[in-house]
Amino acid sequence: MGFLFLQKICLYFYNIGNEYKSHKQDIMSRIKQIKTSSENNINLFKLFSFLVPGNKDKYTETLLRIVKKTPGMDGHLKEIKERLYSEFEINPNSLNELETFELLFFYRILDMFNISDLKSFKKFCELNERGLIKQNDLSRYSSFDDILNSLSIAEMISDHKELEKQVKIVFEDDEWLLIRPLTYLSSKKYGSNTKWCTTTENNPEYFLKYSKKGVLIYCINKKTGYKVASFYSLDKNDPEFSFWNQKDSRIDSLDTELTDELRKIIYNESKGKGSKTNRFLLSDDERIKEDEYMKRYEHGIKQLVEPIMEQPESRIDYIRRAAERAAEELAQPEDEVVSENYFLTRTELPVYVSGSTENYPINRA
Repeated sequence: MGFLFLQKICLYFYNIGNEYKSHKQDIMSRIKQIKTSSENNINLFKLFSFLVPGNKDKYTETLLRIVKKTPGMDGHLKEIKERLYSEFEINPNSLNELETFELLFFYRILDMFNISDLKSFKKFCELNERGLIKQNDLSRYSSFDDILNSLSIAEMISDHKELEKQVKIVFEDDEWLLIRPLTYLSSKKYGSNTKWCTTTENNPEYFLKYSKKGVLIYCINKKTGYKVASFYSLDKNDPEFSFWNQKDSRIDSLDTELTDELRKIIYNESKGKGSKTNRFLLSDDERIKEDEYMKRYEHGIKQLVEPIMEQPESRIDYIRRAAERAAEELAQPEDEVVSENYFLTRTELPVYVSGSTENYPINRA
C-alpha cells in the first residue's frame, strides 16, 4: 500500500513537471514567432526601394550607402544615445550594438509615445519581477491604462508605511482610500501615474500653491487603481471646488466613480467647520523636513517656501489670516456641515461644473 501511494505521488509530480515543460515550450515558441515575424522586423532595403524608380536594387544600394554617410550623422546618433540613457537609463554599450538605422527608427518610434507611460511600463516590469504586482498574468493587459492602474496599486502598498506621517487619511475601506497629501513626496507617490500638475516631477510649484491654498484630496480605488482628485479653495477671494481625472482634466463630480457616501465625506472634509489647508496640517517636525526636501529644487521654489514658512513677518501674517478665517467659520451656521445622519440624494449633493477651459485654475501670477 505504501509503495502504491509513493508511486502515485511520483506520477503526480512527474505530470506537473511535464505540464510546466510543455507550458514553457509554448511560451518559447510564441516568443520565437514574435521575434521572427515580418511585422516586428524592419526591412530597410525594401523601404528605401520605394524611393527608387522601377525598384532597381543597384540604385537602392547606392541610396542606402549615401544616406548612411549623411554629414553630422555621428553627432546626431550620439545625442540620441545620450537622451535614451537620460530618459530610460538604457546602457549606451547596448545601443552601440544597433545599426545606424535601427537606432534612428527606435528613437523615432519611442518619440511617438508618451515618455512617462514608457517609464511607467519599465517600473511595472521591475515591480512584477519583485512579486509586487497583484495581476501578474501579462496576457490580461491590453493598454497602458491597465498597466498604470496595476502599478498605482503596487506603489501605494509599498510606500504606505513610509509616508504615513506625510498624509492625512480621510477615509479607507477595502476598496477606497481617500488621503490628503501633506508633502510634495507624498503627492508624487499617491498621485503617481496621473497627469496632475501637483505631481509634476522636479517641479513642486503647483503642489505648493494647492497645499497652501486649500483642501487637496486624492481618491484611490485600491482594487482597480482608478484615481480622482478634488480641491476646495479656502481663499474667500478665489473660491473653487473642483474634481480632476487622471489625465488632469477638470470634470463634474457626478462624472467620477465616487459614490454618494464618498462625495459626502469629501464635502465634509473640505467645507467642514475648522477646515485647514494641507500645508497647515503638517506637524512642526514634518514641516522642517519638507522645507529641507524642497531645497534640492532649483530657482522658483525658494520664493514659494520662504515667504510663508521662514520669514517671521510672513509667518505672523499667515497665523493672523488663519485666525481670521477661523473666526469667519465660527460665525457660519452649523448646518453648513453635512450631518452624518442626513442622507443626501444624488440631486442634493453638490455638483461642480467646470465652466472653464483652463487646465489649471490657480492664478499663476
